Amino acid sequence: MTSGGVSRSLVPGIALKIGFPLLIGLITLLSAEAGGVSGLNSLMLSAVITFGSALILFMVDTEIRISAVDERTAQGFAKIGRSAELSSMIERSTLGATLLADFLETASQADGRVNPLLQRLARREVERVTLLVRQLPVGSEITYDGEDRDWLLGLTREAERSIDAISLSTVDAGMRGFDGGLWTSDLGTRYLELQREAIARHVSIRRIFVFENEDLARDETFLKITQMQRDVGVKVRMLDHQLIPDWMRSMIFDFIVFDGVVSYETTPAATFAAGQTRPAIVRTLLAPMPARVRDLEDQFEQLWDAANPERQIDE
Repeated sequence: MTSGGVSRSLVPGIALKIGFPLLIGLITLLSAEAGGVSGLNSLMLSAVITFGSALILFMVDTEIRISAVDERTAQGFAKIGRSAELSSMIERSTLGATLLADFLETASQADGRVNPLLQRLARREVERVTLLVRQLPVGSEITYDGEDRDWLLGLTREAERSIDAISLSTVDAGMRGFDGGLWTSDLGTRYLELQREAIARHVSIRRIFVFENEDLARDETFLKITQMQRDVGVKVRMLDHQLIPDWMRSMIFDFIVFDGVVSYETTPAATFAAGQTRPAIVRTLLAPMPARVRDLEDQFEQLWDAANPERQIDE
């Protein structure tokens, strides 16, 4: 603000602080003279009243200003305290202080020039990630309605030790055998490439293909898919559904265990055209609970032993 602006803003306050006590003093003087008080006494009385009024105004104004300063100071300290708290949280986070600081810095650069629709999309993505991170300390199931490809690809990219997967033909197959199924889709191609990269960094990957009938095991597209997986280093075994122990058959479903600590599970929709189309995934679940993961690992090992490693797919 300019000095002229400051002067103009001070004029009303100065006028009030001077004019009001003088007005009170004048009224007091006139009242005293009307009441027969001598001239000297009336002037003294008026002076006292004027000075008292000015002093009261000054004290009230000072108190108001001090209160305002205290309030602004308290707000400032609160902001500083909150900033310090957030900074401490960032430093303590296992997600990485540099990553979080970079995110905050980048987010602060989004201003009114950003497309409003993209702003809303970004906000929704932040809310989605926030919900995921909020559930991490709880250690319970994390679910997503539908098929979340980001989780699958992200876990494969971050795996450090092992990936054990059960692949059901009823889930992976498409409309014509495996043609049009998971492994010939964009998701399947990217998934296989990330598995190749994982094996290159010494991650052990095992996959069991479970079939309901022999025709799918001889599917030409599937033979190519299996060979591609073996070529990149995935250990593949075949398991006829009929060879699964009776007590385990009702428990078999499509799942992947990453590093022996998190399971990725999908729930397919029921279909009345079995074998003709790949069922949609209605729910994706991440389960980090140790007991749950151990059960799935035990189940995988039993099925891995039941599968014949020497069997050729086209037998």
